[in-house]
Amino acid sequence: MNRMTSCFMFLTSLLLWLGLTGMAKATIEPPDHVYYGNASLYGIPVPTGATVEARTNPEGVLLQRYTVGSNSLLGNYYKLAIPLDTIDPRKPGHARVGDPIRIFVNGLVAAEVSVGVNQGEVKGMGTTTRLDLDPQNMGTGPAISIAGTSVVEGDSGLTTVQLTVSMNAVATQAVGIKWETRNGTATGAAACANGVDFMQKISQTLTIPAGAQQGTITVQVCGDTTVELDEDFSVVLLSTVGGYGVFTVDSVATVNLIDDDNVPSLRVADVRVARPSAGTSTARFVAVLSRSHDHPVSFHWATQAGTALGGVDYVTSSGDVTIPTGETSANLDVSVLASATPVPNKSFRLSFSAPVSLVLPTTPVTATIVDPRYDPAVQEDGAVTGDQVPDLSQPTAIIVSPDGHHAYAASASKSAVLRFDRDSLTGALSNVVSYKTSSAGFDQAKLGGVQDIKLSADGAFLYVAAMGDNAVTVLARNSADGNLSFVESQVQGGAISGLKKPFRLALSPDGSQVYVITQESSSVVRFNRAAATGQLTFADSLDQTQQNLSSLGSPGGIVVSPDGAQVYITARMGNAVVTFDRNTTVADANFGRLSVRSSLTGGPAGITVGLQGAFGIDISPDGKQVYVAAQADNAVSWFDRAADGSLSFGGVIKKGQPNVQGLGGAHGVVVAPNGKEVFVTGFNDDSLAAFNRALTGAQQGDLSFHKAVFKGDNGSVLLDDPGALAASADDKFLYVAASGGSSAIVVYRRMSDGQLFKDGFEQP
Repeated sequence: MNRMTSCFMFLTSLLLWLGLTGMAKATIEPPDHVYYGNASLYGIPVPTGATVEARTNPEGVLLQRYTVGSNSLLGNYYKLAIPLDTIDPRKPGHARVGDPIRIFVNGLVAAEVSVGVNQGEVKGMGTTTRLDLDPQNMGTGPAISIAGTSVVEGDSGLTTVQLTVSMNAVATQAVGIKWETRNGTATGAAACANGVDFMQKISQTLTIPAGAQQGTITVQVCGDTTVELDEDFSVVLLSTVGGYGVFTVDSVATVNLIDDDNVPSLRVADVRVARPSAGTSTARFVAVLSRSHDHPVSFHWATQAGTALGGVDYVTSSGDVTIPTGETSANLDVSVLASATPVPNKSFRLSFSAPVSLVLPTTPVTATIVDPRYDPAVQEDGAVTGDQVPDLSQPTAIIVSPDGHHAYAASASKSAVLRFDRDSLTGALSNVVSYKTSSAGFDQAKLGGVQDIKLSADGAFLYVAAMGDNAVTVLARNSADGNLSFVESQVQGGAISGLKKPFRLALSPDGSQVYVITQESSSVVRFNRAAATGQLTFADSLDQTQQNLSSLGSPGGIVVSPDGAQVYITARMGNAVVTFDRNTTVADANFGRLSVRSSLTGGPAGITVGLQGAFGIDISPDGKQVYVAAQADNAVSWFDRAADGSLSFGGVIKKGQPNVQGLGGAHGVVVAPNGKEVFVTGFNDDSLAAFNRALTGAQQGDLSFHKAVFKGDNGSVLLDDPGALAASADDKFLYVAASGGSSAIVVYRRMSDGQLFKDGFEQP
């Protein structure tokens, strides 16, 4: 009994437990089924933040969601743990083995599977399946995209634009794509007309053949000359034929129309480069836009042979250049080849093509290769620099004493006059002495902003134009050692008028007068001079307010004829050469007085070429020609002088003429003492140009270009902003005041007339 009672009680307890715990058994969760792998959209990995979802099919109930990148341990993989249950009623959001589901990537169906089933085999609960996702796996065909582009509209006719349609896989069958154009800020129509920007296209079909991955859509843009803002229109992919193929987000392409009716011009200046004796040098062309542009501009360039040949004189070169938005220049470099022996000047050109958003140069661009060893006009033989002599900063004038033993320079920025000892054999300058108001005995001297200095013919006195002090200062010179001492200063004010900003001065050949031209007064001031003491007495002044002197604006240079009968003055603002007759009667009370004879004017309103910005001036030793350097015209012109002193135009040579170099911002000019050459400094292009001067015949006085030297030749950088220059009386040396860079007086040996110097000896 007891045993039976015990069994009964056990069975009763078991049944009660089973009944009472049935609810607890239903809440036990079976393990999830896990899907994981890569997720991509038409072959492109999805970005961090993309959403992967599993939903029931066809109901669309969300089972699981994962945000790519949310679990750092998974990296760019996804993981979907699908919750399962096994007992009815089914819990919301749960699946069972064998249930069909869809997996979405960013809302696009990327897979259709049955939970826990892999390739027809039931894996059951608690298993993991790798499943790489991509909507393209659903058999929709290749993913199709189209790329936008930009085009310059052109001035007339039609410009063809091609847009590339691409597929991310090779299709096994032909893919038909329907497309059309749509207006944006640009307007389309069936034909080009006023206000129409492109040819409208509707109901078009592009077919990409089987086995291909790309096709081309062609549209046409209407050219015009209307200045307008840049515009755009769209090419839209509408659908695929038969539904084969899908569009990515790149199913709309924008075509930007770049207006080319208000584009910058490309300017490329000619260059000159020294040929090396070994290795290479670089001819650098600087391509400059007339202004910056809202779009990148581009062009193609290439070298073209001239007298210089590619592979012999230079390296044949070409390139495609893009100047980015907002920038205005680019460098085009060509290597120049060495020659073991001296060769004459040779040249090559650059050609330009394929412009985009710019206008190309209309004139040829030339590089001249110059061998400094071939037929030189001058040869640099040394220099004194501001680095060596601090008071030489920005020299404005240089002269050589009549005896050739000394040279004197002026420094405007240091308000100083400097003395150099000069070696008459080598031309070298040494033993510098500086004279300033701080020098002993010079405390009363007016030397502020020294612009010009001149020596009397006997070398006994030096005259200084001090622009900053409105003064002319007289210094006595010791002929034995060249040292200077203060005599007096004549200053604007009181009885002295017209002496505001004295700029240049000249002495009459007889030594009786000093003539000074001034900037602020635009006048010429006459001083009578005492030969014995060098002292000056104010006589009178003439300015541009007086009759027949309206062209005397901002005088730049002055010279007195060798016979003393005329004074010639250049005017930079007046673009003129003004001729003054000088009273040469010693017994006359008005001895030395000037009277206006005539003006020769250049510029837009003038009758003479080569006088815009007329600056430097000199006269030939025989008095038969006057030579003028014109800054604005980049030119040297000459005028034949008649017996009565009147001038007539003789000729002009300008920068840029065939076989002419230098003259950029022509500044100073000097005629060699023997009259055989004329030298001109180019302030803007750092040059010294030499011209041969005809001595006889109908062309007497005419110039022909010989040679030019530039900053950078043979590695020298001292010829920087050259201005005033002087020639030694022995015809062997030139001295150039270069105010830029290191500030220097550069010494050049003249090489004319076969005067070749070797080892210090002149060859016969």
